[in-house]
Amino acid sequence: MSDSREQDKFVVRLPEGLRPEIAATARTNNRSMNGEIISRLQQSLAYEQLAQQQSQLISQLLKRISTLEAEPC
Repeated sequence: MSDSREQDKFVVRLPEGLRPEIAATARTNNRSMNGEIISRLQQSLAYEQLAQQQSQLISQLLKRISTLEAEPC
């Protein structure tokens, strides 16, 4: 793991009440608040990528179904 001074830093303004919620969740998951936020961001990005892949697959399957239905028996 690299030294924290070499890592990118980003300041975020949290809506009122979110900080204690993140802190509580981080404690439950035995992580720092920073670790919890990073974990949540990574999960969100992975989910978004998976959802996009699923959407593309569904679109391909629907096109294939339409093609098969259009073929004479």
